[in-house]
Amino acid sequence: MLRFSMLGIPVAVHWSFLFIGILAMGQPAELILAFVVGVFIAVLAHEMGHALTARAFGAKNVTVTLFGLGGVTQYPATTPLTPGRRFLIAASGSAVGMTLGGAVFLARNTAFARDLFDYGRMIGIGIVIAGLLWGALNWLPILPLDGGNMVRSALDAVTPKYSLRITKVLTIITAAVVAYLAIDIWDNTFGAVFLAIIALQGLQTPEADAPRRERRRPGASDETSLLSIFDEKPER
Repeated sequence: MLRFSMLGIPVAVHWSFLFIGILAMGQPAELILAFVVGVFIAVLAHEMGHALTARAFGAKNVTVTLFGLGGVTQYPATTPLTPGRRFLIAASGSAVGMTLGGAVFLARNTAFARDLFDYGRMIGIGIVIAGLLWGALNWLPILPLDGGNMVRSALDAVTPKYSLRITKVLTIITAAVVAYLAIDIWDNTFGAVFLAIIALQGLQTPEADAPRRERRRPGASDETSLLSIFDEKPER
């Protein structure tokens, strides 16, 4: 597991992040690596958006972990945050990612972009896909995506008792509609299955007052286990 610090926030990168290269299969190895670098830049920017916003609102011990399915930002559940601040933390990740991805997309036809080597263009493609496209999809009202957490935070300000239940209903409806469109219009069965897996994970989100088992953060001894990144769930 690669570890470093960015703007004072500890970042861990699990080896499974390299699985992102599957999306560029069929390209030469060096272009696949360039694509992974682009995705890495976009996903790191996304998570740093969450992390820096959380820290600005008083969260301590904020950490970022990148892995095969993307990334997660963690901070203690005891951090006192209003629904509005939780909403902004959830929204900030995709906002940063889409800003970066959108800028690269708009710059794709400039003289500078046209003069880039194939590696540079492949890095740009990775940034656009992971920053702009995935950032937009991440705002769907589906738990545990950013959009689902944004909806839940907004509902917490109005009806905190039923906010999670309502968000789970929206998760089911939205996931079903998007999965249907993915299969019927875009002929993308993999995307529909992937979305269903994400939604099923979100539906397991416990109520705020549900008993919780103490979890520890992954340590050096856990680095060989892919599941070590799930030893502590992302906190709200």
